[in-house]
Amino acid sequence: MQRTTKAAVLVTILAVVYSGFRIHAPSFWVDEAATVSAIDRSLPDLIRMLGIIDAVHGFYYLLLRGWATLFGVSEVALRLPSLLAVGVAAGLVVAIGRRIGGLAYGLTAATLLVLLPRTQYVATDARSYALALAASVAATYFLVRARELPRRRFWVGYAAAGLLATLLSFYTVLVLVAHAVTVCLDRRLRRSWRPFLAASPAWLVPAACLAAIGAGQQFQIAWIRPIDSGVVAEVALLQFFSDAYLMLDGAISPLPTPGENLTTVGLAVILWGMALVGAIRLRRHFAVKLAVPLLVVPLLCVIGGSLILGSPYYLPRYLTFILPTVPLLAAAAVLRAGEPASGRRPAMASSRERRAAAGVLVAVALLALPSYLGQRTEYGRSPQDDFRFVADTIRDEAEAGDAIALTGDAGLGRIAYQDSFAGLDDITIGKTADEWGRIYDQRFDVDSVEDRILPHDVVWVVYPRGERAPERTLRSLGYGADARFDGTGTSVVRFTREGSAGYSPP
Repeated sequence: MQRTTKAAVLVTILAVVYSGFRIHAPSFWVDEAATVSAIDRSLPDLIRMLGIIDAVHGFYYLLLRGWATLFGVSEVALRLPSLLAVGVAAGLVVAIGRRIGGLAYGLTAATLLVLLPRTQYVATDARSYALALAASVAATYFLVRARELPRRRFWVGYAAAGLLATLLSFYTVLVLVAHAVTVCLDRRLRRSWRPFLAASPAWLVPAACLAAIGAGQQFQIAWIRPIDSGVVAEVALLQFFSDAYLMLDGAISPLPTPGENLTTVGLAVILWGMALVGAIRLRRHFAVKLAVPLLVVPLLCVIGGSLILGSPYYLPRYLTFILPTVPLLAAAAVLRAGEPASGRRPAMASSRERRAAAGVLVAVALLALPSYLGQRTEYGRSPQDDFRFVADTIRDEAEAGDAIALTGDAGLGRIAYQDSFAGLDDITIGKTADEWGRIYDQRFDVDSVEDRILPHDVVWVVYPRGERAPERTLRSLGYGADARFDGTGTSVVRFTREGSAGYSPP
Protein backbone atom coordinates (compact mmCIF):
# COMPACT_ATOMS: atom_id res chain seq x y z
CA MET A 1 0.00 0.00 0.00
CA GLN A 2 2.84 2.37 0.80
CA ARG A 3 4.37 1.59 -2.59
CA THR A 4 1.08 2.47 -4.29
CA THR A 5 0.85 5.76 -2.40
CA LYS A 6 4.38 6.71 -3.39
CA ALA A 7 3.69 5.85 -7.03
CA ALA A 8 0.46 7.84 -7.02
CA VAL A 9 2.17 10.88 -5.49
CA LEU A 10 5.03 10.63 -7.99
CA VAL A 11 2.62 10.43 -10.94
CA THR A 12 0.70 13.41 -9.56
CA ILE A 13 3.88 15.47 -9.42
CA LEU A 14 5.04 14.39 -12.87
CA ALA A 15 1.61 15.11 -14.34
CA VAL A 16 1.68 18.63 -12.90
CA VAL A 17 5.21 19.25 -14.20
CA TYR A 18 4.44 17.87 -17.67
CA SER A 19 1.09 19.63 -18.00
CA GLY A 20 2.40 22.87 -16.50
CA PHE A 21 5.01 23.49 -19.19
CA ARG A 22 4.41 26.99 -20.64
CA ILE A 23 1.00 27.19 -19.00
CA HIS A 24 1.37 30.96 -19.16
CA ALA A 25 1.81 31.08 -22.92
CA PRO A 26 -1.73 30.89 -24.40
CA SER A 27 -3.78 34.05 -24.41
CA PHE A 28 -7.00 34.00 -22.45
CA TRP A 29 -9.79 32.89 -24.79
CA VAL A 30 -13.52 33.62 -24.71
CA ASP A 31 -14.47 31.12 -21.99
CA GLU A 32 -11.51 32.03 -19.78
CA ALA A 33 -12.33 35.71 -20.22
CA ALA A 34 -15.84 34.80 -19.06
CA THR A 35 -14.27 33.31 -15.93
CA VAL A 36 -12.37 36.56 -15.30
CA SER A 37 -15.54 38.56 -15.87
CA ALA A 38 -17.53 36.45 -13.40
CA ILE A 39 -15.04 36.40 -10.55
CA ASP A 40 -13.76 39.97 -10.85
CA ARG A 41 -16.87 41.52 -9.29
CA SER A 42 -18.46 41.78 -5.87
CA LEU A 43 -20.13 38.73 -4.37
CA PRO A 44 -23.65 40.27 -4.57
CA ASP A 45 -23.02 41.14 -8.24
CA LEU A 46 -21.83 37.59 -8.92
CA ILE A 47 -24.92 36.09 -7.28
CA ARG A 48 -27.13 38.43 -9.30
CA MET A 49 -25.35 37.42 -12.50
CA LEU A 50 -25.85 33.71 -11.78
CA GLY A 51 -29.58 34.30 -11.62
CA ILE A 52 -29.42 35.50 -15.23
CA ILE A 53 -26.60 33.52 -16.84
CA ASP A 54 -24.00 30.80 -16.19
CA ALA A 55 -25.64 29.30 -13.10
CA VAL A 56 -24.20 25.90 -14.01
CA HIS A 57 -20.72 27.33 -13.40
CA GLY A 58 -21.69 29.16 -10.22
CA PHE A 59 -19.90 26.91 -7.74
CA TYR A 60 -16.71 27.01 -9.80
CA TYR A 61 -16.88 30.80 -9.97
CA LEU A 62 -17.29 31.02 -6.19
CA LEU A 63 -14.28 28.75 -5.66
CA LEU A 64 -12.13 30.63 -8.15
CA ARG A 65 -13.19 33.99 -6.79
CA GLY A 66 -11.70 33.03 -3.41
CA TRP A 67 -8.61 31.65 -5.15
CA ALA A 68 -8.14 34.86 -7.16
CA THR A 69 -8.36 36.92 -3.99
CA LEU A 70 -5.15 35.19 -2.90
CA PHE A 71 -3.32 34.70 -6.20
CA GLY A 72 -4.70 37.23 -8.68
CA VAL A 73 -6.22 36.83 -12.14
CA SER A 74 -3.20 36.14 -14.33
CA GLU A 75 -3.20 33.24 -16.78
CA VAL A 76 -1.01 31.14 -14.49
CA ALA A 77 -3.00 31.91 -11.35
CA LEU A 78 -6.39 31.05 -12.84
CA ARG A 79 -5.16 27.92 -14.66
CA LEU A 80 -3.30 26.50 -11.68
CA PRO A 81 -6.38 24.87 -10.04
CA SER A 82 -7.05 22.96 -13.28
CA LEU A 83 -3.42 21.91 -13.49
CA LEU A 84 -3.43 20.59 -9.92
CA ALA A 85 -6.75 18.83 -10.52
CA VAL A 86 -5.33 16.89 -13.47
CA GLY A 87 -2.41 15.84 -11.28
CA VAL A 88 -4.81 14.59 -8.60
CA ALA A 89 -6.87 12.72 -11.21
CA ALA A 90 -3.75 11.00 -12.54
CA GLY A 91 -2.67 9.96 -9.05
CA LEU A 92 -6.12 8.55 -8.32
CA VAL A 93 -6.09 6.55 -11.57
CA VAL A 94 -2.85 4.96 -10.37
CA ALA A 95 -4.59 3.96 -7.14
CA ILE A 96 -7.67 2.66 -8.98
CA GLY A 97 -5.58 0.74 -11.48
CA ARG A 98 -3.45 -0.84 -8.80
CA ARG A 99 -6.50 -2.11 -6.96
CA ILE A 100 -8.24 -3.60 -9.97
CA GLY A 101 -5.30 -4.74 -12.08
CA GLY A 102 -1.89 -4.14 -10.54
CA LEU A 103 0.54 -1.27 -10.09
CA ALA A 104 1.98 -1.43 -13.62
CA TYR A 105 -1.55 -1.40 -14.99
CA GLY A 106 -2.43 1.69 -12.93
CA LEU A 107 0.76 3.51 -13.90
CA THR A 108 0.21 2.81 -17.59
CA ALA A 109 -3.42 3.96 -17.50
CA ALA A 110 -2.54 7.12 -15.59
CA THR A 111 0.27 8.00 -17.99
CA LEU A 112 -2.01 7.52 -20.98
CA LEU A 113 -4.56 9.76 -19.31
CA VAL A 114 -2.03 12.56 -18.87
CA LEU A 115 -0.79 12.27 -22.45
CA LEU A 116 -4.24 12.61 -24.01
CA PRO A 117 -4.62 15.96 -25.85
CA ARG A 118 -8.04 16.49 -24.26
CA THR A 119 -6.49 16.10 -20.81
CA GLN A 120 -3.85 18.67 -21.67
CA TYR A 121 -6.58 20.97 -22.91
CA VAL A 122 -8.43 21.00 -19.59
CA ALA A 123 -5.19 21.07 -17.55
CA THR A 124 -4.33 24.47 -19.01
CA ASP A 125 -7.82 25.98 -19.05
CA ALA A 126 -9.36 28.27 -16.42
CA ARG A 127 -12.68 26.46 -16.49
CA SER A 128 -14.31 23.79 -14.32
CA TYR A 129 -13.71 20.70 -16.47
CA ALA A 130 -10.46 19.52 -14.86
CA LEU A 131 -11.85 19.92 -11.35
CA ALA A 132 -14.97 17.96 -12.34
CA LEU A 133 -12.70 15.26 -13.78
CA ALA A 134 -10.76 14.99 -10.51
CA ALA A 135 -13.95 14.81 -8.44
CA SER A 136 -15.42 12.13 -10.72
CA VAL A 137 -12.24 10.04 -10.53
CA ALA A 138 -12.29 10.44 -6.74
CA ALA A 139 -15.86 9.10 -6.68
CA THR A 140 -14.78 6.14 -8.80
CA TYR A 141 -11.89 5.50 -6.41
CA PHE A 142 -14.26 5.41 -3.43
CA LEU A 143 -16.56 3.04 -5.32
CA VAL A 144 -13.63 0.68 -5.90
CA ARG A 145 -12.64 0.90 -2.23
CA ALA A 146 -16.21 0.19 -1.14
CA ARG A 147 -16.23 -2.87 -3.40
CA GLU A 148 -13.13 -4.17 -1.63
CA LEU A 149 -14.21 -3.24 1.86
CA PRO A 150 -17.83 -2.07 2.23
CA ARG A 151 -17.28 0.45 5.00
CA ARG A 152 -19.35 3.55 5.68
CA ARG A 153 -16.39 5.90 5.28
CA PHE A 154 -15.97 4.92 1.66
CA TRP A 155 -19.63 5.55 0.88
CA VAL A 156 -19.42 8.91 2.66
CA GLY A 157 -16.40 9.71 0.49
CA TYR A 158 -18.34 8.60 -2.57
CA ALA A 159 -21.23 10.90 -1.69
CA ALA A 160 -18.91 13.85 -0.97
CA ALA A 161 -17.03 13.40 -4.24
CA GLY A 162 -20.33 13.16 -6.12
CA LEU A 163 -21.63 16.33 -4.52
CA LEU A 164 -18.46 18.18 -5.51
CA ALA A 165 -18.51 16.75 -9.05
CA THR A 166 -22.11 17.72 -9.79
CA LEU A 167 -21.65 21.20 -8.34
CA LEU A 168 -18.70 21.67 -10.69
CA SER A 169 -20.41 20.20 -13.75
CA PHE A 170 -24.05 19.22 -14.08
CA TYR A 171 -23.12 16.53 -16.62
CA THR A 172 -21.18 14.50 -14.03
CA VAL A 173 -24.46 13.19 -12.61
CA LEU A 174 -24.10 10.71 -15.48
CA VAL A 175 -21.15 9.22 -13.59
CA LEU A 176 -23.69 8.08 -11.00
CA VAL A 177 -25.82 6.54 -13.76
CA ALA A 178 -22.78 4.73 -15.16
CA HIS A 179 -21.82 3.53 -11.67
CA ALA A 180 -25.35 2.23 -11.19
CA VAL A 181 -24.81 0.03 -14.26
CA THR A 182 -21.51 -1.13 -12.73
CA VAL A 183 -23.25 -1.98 -9.46
CA CYS A 184 -25.81 -4.05 -11.34
CA LEU A 185 -23.14 -5.90 -13.32
CA ASP A 186 -20.74 -6.65 -10.47
CA ARG A 187 -21.70 -9.33 -7.95
CA ARG A 188 -19.66 -7.84 -5.10
CA LEU A 189 -21.05 -4.35 -5.55
CA ARG A 190 -24.62 -5.62 -5.82
CA ARG A 191 -24.38 -6.53 -2.15
CA SER A 192 -23.89 -2.82 -1.41
CA TRP A 193 -26.87 -1.49 -3.34
CA ARG A 194 -28.40 0.03 -0.23
CA PRO A 195 -25.45 2.32 0.66
CA PHE A 196 -25.12 3.14 -3.04
CA LEU A 197 -28.72 4.32 -3.12
CA ALA A 198 -28.20 6.18 0.16
CA ALA A 199 -25.27 8.09 -1.40
CA SER A 200 -27.11 8.95 -4.61
CA PRO A 201 -29.01 12.03 -3.32
CA ALA A 202 -25.65 13.79 -2.91
CA TRP A 203 -25.40 13.58 -6.70
CA LEU A 204 -29.04 13.94 -7.66
CA VAL A 205 -30.13 16.89 -5.51
CA PRO A 206 -27.56 19.42 -6.77
CA ALA A 207 -28.01 18.11 -10.31
CA ALA A 208 -31.77 18.64 -10.06
CA CYS A 209 -31.30 22.17 -8.68
CA LEU A 210 -28.86 23.10 -11.44
CA ALA A 211 -31.18 21.60 -14.04
CA ALA A 212 -34.10 23.65 -12.74
CA ILE A 213 -32.09 26.88 -12.78
CA GLY A 214 -30.29 26.13 -16.02
CA ALA A 215 -33.52 25.34 -17.86
CA GLY A 216 -34.14 29.08 -18.10
CA GLN A 217 -30.62 29.79 -19.33
CA GLN A 218 -30.42 27.45 -22.32
CA PHE A 219 -29.79 30.42 -24.61
CA GLN A 220 -26.15 30.06 -23.51
CA ILE A 221 -25.70 26.90 -25.58
CA ALA A 222 -27.89 27.93 -28.52
CA TRP A 223 -24.73 28.42 -30.58
CA ILE A 224 -23.88 24.69 -30.50
CA ARG A 225 -24.78 23.09 -33.81
CA PRO A 226 -27.46 20.36 -33.76
CA ILE A 227 -26.40 16.72 -33.62
CA ASP A 228 -25.52 15.53 -37.13
CA SER A 229 -23.16 13.07 -38.77
CA GLY A 230 -20.20 15.09 -37.49
CA VAL A 231 -20.82 13.76 -33.99
CA VAL A 232 -19.21 10.47 -35.01
CA ALA A 233 -15.91 12.23 -35.69
CA GLU A 234 -16.29 14.29 -32.51
CA VAL A 235 -16.58 11.14 -30.41
CA ALA A 236 -13.99 9.13 -32.31
CA LEU A 237 -11.38 11.87 -32.68
CA LEU A 238 -12.05 15.00 -30.64
CA GLN A 239 -13.41 13.58 -27.37
CA PHE A 240 -10.03 12.13 -26.36
CA PHE A 241 -7.41 12.81 -29.01
CA SER A 242 -7.65 16.51 -29.88
CA ASP A 243 -7.95 19.87 -28.18
CA ALA A 244 -10.42 21.13 -30.82
CA TYR A 245 -13.92 22.30 -29.93
CA LEU A 246 -16.12 20.58 -32.50
CA MET A 247 -16.53 19.48 -36.11
CA LEU A 248 -17.85 22.29 -38.29
CA ASP A 249 -18.88 21.57 -41.89
CA GLY A 250 -16.76 18.45 -41.89
CA ALA A 251 -13.61 20.19 -40.61
CA ILE A 252 -12.01 20.39 -37.17
CA SER A 253 -12.64 23.74 -35.51
CA PRO A 254 -10.55 25.63 -34.63
CA LEU A 255 -7.91 24.69 -37.17
CA PRO A 256 -5.42 22.25 -35.65
CA THR A 257 -1.69 22.74 -35.28
CA PRO A 258 0.20 21.69 -38.46
CA GLY A 259 0.55 17.92 -38.40
CA GLU A 260 -2.08 17.47 -35.71
CA ASN A 261 -4.71 16.09 -38.08
CA LEU A 262 -2.51 13.11 -38.84
CA THR A 263 -1.46 12.51 -35.24
CA THR A 264 -5.05 12.80 -34.00
CA VAL A 265 -6.05 9.99 -36.34
CA GLY A 266 -2.96 8.01 -35.29
CA LEU A 267 -3.84 8.35 -31.61
CA ALA A 268 -7.44 7.34 -32.30
CA VAL A 269 -6.44 4.24 -34.26
CA ILE A 270 -3.92 3.09 -31.66
CA LEU A 271 -5.87 3.79 -28.49
CA TRP A 272 -9.35 2.84 -29.70
CA GLY A 273 -7.81 -0.36 -31.04
CA MET A 274 -6.04 -1.06 -27.77
CA ALA A 275 -9.19 -0.27 -25.81
CA LEU A 276 -11.14 -2.79 -27.88
CA VAL A 277 -8.45 -5.45 -27.38
CA GLY A 278 -8.29 -4.66 -23.67
CA ALA A 279 -12.05 -4.89 -23.31
CA ILE A 280 -12.05 -8.30 -25.00
CA ARG A 281 -9.18 -9.55 -22.84
CA LEU A 282 -10.90 -8.29 -19.69
CA ARG A 283 -14.45 -9.19 -20.69
CA ARG A 284 -15.09 -10.90 -17.33
CA HIS A 285 -12.94 -8.51 -15.33
CA PHE A 286 -14.23 -5.75 -13.05
CA ALA A 287 -12.22 -3.18 -15.03
CA VAL A 288 -14.57 -3.65 -17.99
CA LYS A 289 -17.65 -3.43 -15.77
CA LEU A 290 -16.25 -0.15 -14.44
CA ALA A 291 -14.81 1.52 -17.55
CA VAL A 292 -17.24 0.56 -20.30
CA PRO A 293 -20.40 1.95 -18.62
CA LEU A 294 -18.52 5.14 -17.73
CA LEU A 295 -17.49 5.47 -21.37
CA VAL A 296 -20.77 4.55 -23.04
CA VAL A 297 -23.55 5.78 -20.73
CA PRO A 298 -22.68 9.53 -20.68
CA LEU A 299 -22.18 9.61 -24.45
CA LEU A 300 -25.48 7.83 -25.10
CA CYS A 301 -27.37 9.99 -22.61
CA VAL A 302 -26.07 13.33 -23.87
CA ILE A 303 -26.14 12.59 -27.59
CA GLY A 304 -29.40 10.61 -27.38
CA GLY A 305 -30.96 13.28 -25.19
CA SER A 306 -29.98 15.95 -27.71
CA LEU A 307 -31.66 14.02 -30.51
CA ILE A 308 -34.80 13.30 -28.50
CA LEU A 309 -35.22 16.81 -27.09
CA GLY A 310 -34.16 18.56 -30.27
CA SER A 311 -31.60 20.71 -28.45
CA PRO A 312 -27.80 20.40 -28.74
CA TYR A 313 -26.13 19.44 -25.47
CA TYR A 314 -22.93 17.74 -26.65
CA LEU A 315 -19.47 19.21 -26.95
CA PRO A 316 -16.39 17.04 -26.36
CA ARG A 317 -15.16 19.17 -23.47
CA TYR A 318 -18.48 18.78 -21.64
CA LEU A 319 -17.72 15.07 -21.08
CA THR A 320 -14.14 15.49 -19.91
CA PHE A 321 -14.91 13.26 -16.92
CA ILE A 322 -14.96 10.14 -19.12
CA LEU A 323 -11.29 10.57 -20.09
CA PRO A 324 -9.91 7.78 -17.82
CA THR A 325 -12.03 5.12 -19.51
CA VAL A 326 -10.03 4.59 -22.71
CA PRO A 327 -6.69 4.52 -20.82
CA LEU A 328 -8.05 1.95 -18.34
CA LEU A 329 -9.15 -0.30 -21.18
CA ALA A 330 -6.13 0.32 -23.40
CA ALA A 331 -3.65 -0.52 -20.65
CA ALA A 332 -5.07 -4.04 -20.52
CA ALA A 333 -4.08 -4.63 -24.14
CA VAL A 334 -0.41 -4.88 -23.15
CA LEU A 335 -0.60 -5.74 -19.45
CA ARG A 336 -2.28 -8.51 -17.53
CA ALA A 337 -4.86 -7.16 -15.16
CA GLY A 338 -5.42 -10.12 -12.89
CA GLU A 339 -8.29 -9.32 -10.56
CA PRO A 340 -7.12 -10.00 -7.00
CA ALA A 341 -9.08 -11.66 -4.30
CA SER A 342 -9.82 -9.38 -1.38
CA GLY A 343 -6.66 -8.58 0.52
CA ARG A 344 -4.31 -10.06 -2.09
CA ARG A 345 -2.09 -8.30 -4.57
CA PRO A 346 -2.82 -8.44 -8.30
CA ALA A 347 -0.47 -10.44 -10.48
CA MET A 348 2.83 -8.72 -11.30
CA ALA A 349 3.43 -7.67 -14.91
CA SER A 350 6.20 -9.50 -16.69
CA SER A 351 9.25 -7.68 -18.04
CA ARG A 352 7.97 -8.28 -21.57
CA GLU A 353 4.65 -6.66 -20.74
CA ARG A 354 6.37 -3.70 -19.13
CA ARG A 355 8.52 -3.19 -22.23
CA ALA A 356 5.41 -3.32 -24.42
CA ALA A 357 3.68 -0.79 -22.19
CA ALA A 358 6.73 1.51 -22.33
CA GLY A 359 6.73 1.29 -26.13
CA VAL A 360 3.08 2.24 -26.31
CA LEU A 361 3.62 5.20 -23.99
CA VAL A 362 6.51 6.48 -26.10
CA ALA A 363 4.46 6.16 -29.29
CA VAL A 364 1.47 7.96 -27.73
CA ALA A 365 3.72 10.72 -26.36
CA LEU A 366 5.23 11.32 -29.80
CA LEU A 367 1.86 11.35 -31.52
CA ALA A 368 0.47 13.74 -28.91
CA LEU A 369 3.44 16.12 -29.29
CA PRO A 370 2.00 18.41 -32.01
CA SER A 371 -1.10 19.06 -29.92
CA TYR A 372 0.94 19.39 -26.72
CA LEU A 373 3.24 22.03 -28.23
CA GLY A 374 0.49 23.75 -30.19
CA GLN A 375 -1.56 24.28 -27.05
CA ARG A 376 1.36 26.14 -25.52
CA THR A 377 1.59 28.89 -28.10
CA GLU A 378 -0.02 32.30 -27.73
CA TYR A 379 -2.96 31.24 -29.90
CA GLY A 380 -3.10 27.70 -28.56
CA ARG A 381 -6.75 28.03 -27.60
CA SER A 382 -8.26 29.68 -30.67
CA PRO A 383 -6.66 31.89 -33.34
CA GLN A 384 -9.84 33.98 -33.29
CA ASP A 385 -9.41 34.85 -29.61
CA ASP A 386 -6.22 36.90 -29.85
CA PHE A 387 -7.07 38.94 -26.77
CA ARG A 388 -3.49 39.29 -25.55
CA PHE A 389 -2.36 40.58 -28.95
CA VAL A 390 -5.05 43.26 -28.79
CA ALA A 391 -4.21 44.18 -25.21
CA ASP A 392 -0.46 44.38 -25.89
CA THR A 393 -1.01 46.48 -28.99
CA ILE A 394 -3.24 48.95 -27.17
CA ARG A 395 -0.88 49.12 -24.20
CA ASP A 396 2.14 49.81 -26.40
CA GLU A 397 0.60 52.11 -29.01
CA ALA A 398 -2.33 54.02 -27.54
CA GLU A 399 -1.98 57.14 -25.41
CA ALA A 400 -4.01 58.26 -22.42
CA GLY A 401 -7.11 60.12 -23.53
CA ASP A 402 -7.43 58.30 -26.86
CA ALA A 403 -10.81 56.75 -27.61
CA ILE A 404 -11.22 52.98 -27.89
CA ALA A 405 -14.08 51.31 -29.77
CA LEU A 406 -14.49 47.58 -29.16
CA THR A 407 -16.72 45.35 -31.26
CA GLY A 408 -17.57 41.63 -31.19
CA ASP A 409 -15.78 39.57 -28.54
CA ALA A 410 -13.09 42.22 -28.12
CA GLY A 411 -15.02 43.55 -25.13
CA LEU A 412 -14.24 40.31 -23.30
CA GLY A 413 -10.58 40.89 -24.12
CA ARG A 414 -10.79 44.22 -22.32
CA ILE A 415 -12.21 42.45 -19.28
CA ALA A 416 -9.49 39.78 -19.36
CA TYR A 417 -6.64 42.31 -19.77
CA GLN A 418 -8.22 45.43 -18.34
CA ASP A 419 -4.95 47.07 -17.21
CA SER A 420 -3.91 47.50 -20.85
CA PHE A 421 -6.94 49.70 -21.51
CA ALA A 422 -6.49 52.03 -18.52
CA GLY A 423 -6.69 55.73 -19.34
CA LEU A 424 -8.63 55.27 -22.59
CA ASP A 425 -12.16 56.52 -23.22
CA ASP A 426 -14.26 53.44 -23.99
CA ILE A 427 -16.81 54.90 -26.38
CA THR A 428 -18.85 51.81 -27.33
CA ILE A 429 -19.62 50.63 -23.80
CA GLY A 430 -23.08 50.93 -22.30
CA LYS A 431 -23.34 49.16 -18.96
CA THR A 432 -20.38 47.22 -17.64
CA ALA A 433 -20.77 43.47 -17.20
CA ASP A 434 -21.26 43.68 -13.43
CA GLU A 435 -23.71 46.60 -13.74
CA TRP A 436 -25.63 44.70 -16.41
CA GLY A 437 -25.54 41.35 -14.64
CA ARG A 438 -23.97 39.62 -17.64
CA ILE A 439 -20.65 38.09 -18.68
CA TYR A 440 -20.23 40.65 -21.47
CA ASP A 441 -20.30 44.42 -21.22
CA GLN A 442 -23.22 46.05 -22.96
CA ARG A 443 -21.83 47.30 -26.29
CA PHE A 444 -23.10 49.68 -28.98
CA ASP A 445 -22.20 49.57 -32.65
CA VAL A 446 -19.65 52.13 -33.82
CA ASP A 447 -22.18 53.80 -36.12
CA SER A 448 -24.48 54.50 -33.17
CA VAL A 449 -21.93 56.39 -31.03
CA GLU A 450 -20.95 59.21 -33.38
CA ASP A 451 -21.47 61.76 -30.61
CA ARG A 452 -18.87 59.94 -28.51
CA ILE A 453 -16.38 59.70 -31.37
CA LEU A 454 -16.29 63.33 -32.49
CA PRO A 455 -14.71 64.85 -29.33
CA HIS A 456 -11.58 62.74 -29.95
CA ASP A 457 -8.83 63.30 -32.51
CA VAL A 458 -7.61 59.68 -32.15
CA VAL A 459 -9.89 56.64 -32.09
CA TRP A 460 -8.65 53.06 -31.82
CA VAL A 461 -11.09 50.56 -33.29
CA VAL A 462 -10.87 46.83 -32.54
CA TYR A 463 -12.91 44.53 -34.76
CA PRO A 464 -12.80 41.09 -36.42
CA ARG A 465 -10.48 40.86 -39.40
CA GLY A 466 -12.30 41.28 -42.68
CA GLU A 467 -15.08 43.43 -41.26
CA ARG A 468 -15.36 46.83 -42.94
CA ALA A 469 -18.35 48.55 -41.32
CA PRO A 470 -16.35 50.31 -38.53
CA GLU A 471 -13.89 51.68 -41.09
CA ARG A 472 -16.67 53.10 -43.24
CA THR A 473 -18.22 54.82 -40.24
CA LEU A 474 -14.96 56.45 -39.16
CA ARG A 475 -14.11 57.61 -42.68
CA SER A 476 -17.56 59.15 -43.07
CA LEU A 477 -16.85 61.23 -39.96
CA GLY A 478 -13.58 62.58 -41.35
CA TYR A 479 -11.11 60.15 -39.80
CA GLY A 480 -8.37 58.32 -41.66
CA ALA A 481 -6.71 55.04 -40.78
CA ASP A 482 -3.01 55.78 -40.25
CA ALA A 483 -1.91 52.64 -38.35
CA ARG A 484 -3.05 49.04 -38.57
CA PHE A 485 -2.07 46.01 -36.49
CA ASP A 486 -3.50 42.66 -37.58
CA GLY A 487 -3.66 39.67 -35.28
CA THR A 488 -4.81 36.16 -36.10
CA GLY A 489 -8.48 37.05 -35.77
CA THR A 490 -8.64 40.75 -34.95
CA SER A 491 -7.60 44.07 -36.45
CA VAL A 492 -6.54 47.01 -34.28
CA VAL A 493 -6.70 50.22 -36.31
CA ARG A 494 -5.86 53.77 -35.30
CA PHE A 495 -8.06 56.43 -36.86
CA THR A 496 -6.97 60.07 -36.64
CA ARG A 497 -9.06 63.07 -37.57
CA GLU A 498 -7.86 64.22 -40.97
CA GLY A 499 -6.20 67.64 -40.74
CA SER A 500 -5.40 67.34 -37.03
CA ALA A 501 -1.84 67.77 -35.77
CA GLY A 502 -1.44 64.07 -35.15
CA TYR A 503 -2.73 62.89 -38.52
CA SER A 504 -0.22 60.97 -40.58
CA PRO A 505 -1.52 59.81 -43.98
CA PRO A 506 -0.90 56.12 -44.67
